[in-house]
Amino acid sequence: MIRKRLLATFALALGSAALLPQPGAAQTTPKRYIAFGDSITFGIGDDPNRANPGYPPRLEQLLNSRGVSATVINAGLSGEDTAGALSRVNRVLQDGGDFFLLMEGTNDINEKVSRETTLFNLDQLAARAEAKGLQAVHGTVPPRLPSANYDGNNHITADLAAGVRELAFSKQRRLADPFEAFFHGTADFTLLYTGGSDKLHPNAAGYDLMARVFADVLTNVDTMPPVTGVVNPADGETNVPNTTPVSLALYDFGAGIDLANTKLLINGQQVDTPLTGSTKKVEISYAPPQPWLGIITVGIHTRDTATPPNTVDRTLSTFIAAGTTFLPGDIDRNGRVDGFDLLLLAPAFGARRSDANFRLTADLNGDGVVDGLDLAILASNFGHSTF
Repeated sequence: MIRKRLLATFALALGSAALLPQPGAAQTTPKRYIAFGDSITFGIGDDPNRANPGYPPRLEQLLNSRGVSATVINAGLSGEDTAGALSRVNRVLQDGGDFFLLMEGTNDINEKVSRETTLFNLDQLAARAEAKGLQAVHGTVPPRLPSANYDGNNHITADLAAGVRELAFSKQRRLADPFEAFFHGTADFTLLYTGGSDKLHPNAAGYDLMARVFADVLTNVDTMPPVTGVVNPADGETNVPNTTPVSLALYDFGAGIDLANTKLLINGQQVDTPLTGSTKKVEISYAPPQPWLGIITVGIHTRDTATPPNTVDRTLSTFIAAGTTFLPGDIDRNGRVDGFDLLLLAPAFGARRSDANFRLTADLNGDGVVDGLDLAILASNFGHSTF
């Protein structure tokens, strides 16, 4: 009897063990990852003491620590745009691989290449990798510092990110989203950059984050909330026709969008609007029941179905309706003359048009100098609302 019990227990243990992940099972098939991009992939701005800069070596370490036998090739080339990338990608792909991690477009923005051209080139790059049997993974490019010479407000970079998200969705490719992780997922993303004269390249902490973003996507760890596509009217747009509908798209490349908890907000208030699409891509359109007036803010509240959910509560766009007028002194155009306007006027006080600190919107009487007369105009409307 004892012998029978031991045999039964041993058989049960063997059956249970067969159902468990076997140690080292994930290591049996090594994977080759090609990290393809420009100087941000190459690792410019990283810790100079690192022998192998950039996110690719960090990604290799992360993947191996998560049970993936990985070799990550750093195929970043400084100064490259997407057109230049097309001229060298075949050479990079000739040795083959399993994954093609594509993050490119920063230099296209610098060179003012059209968004459509950049997206076309990115699609061609991914398609060439797929033709060689690699799985293409798109990556959005990280934001640039506010002090950058071009696109310091990141409107163009955000617009490119929206296009890359749609490209990845439409071609059923994976997406790594450094733009979202840096710009919205970090309390102060400027701390992730080298600073000084360099406005584009991450520092060591930035490359650490970038590697985690790619590693999460490649190992199916869902830490990214739903992200937006193109939003209309665009942020900062002025003279918007009064009946223009608001439209936007939401994407989720992980667990999917929680549709029941997805709400559009206009000037901070939830509005009822239909959601069309799927849990992977939702399109939202809202026509104003009455003509727009003044400054309109468009926001979103949404989350995904991950456990725990990744949530978003964010203003997406602020635009000014056609025919809106502002009281003299409303320098920041927020609809009210207040202390914020005074703070904007103060640094320009005493400046003339030829001075570096001259601010045209602070020259309230248009006489070419910011002085006591302008301050008096602001004071006369202080505390009043524009509309």
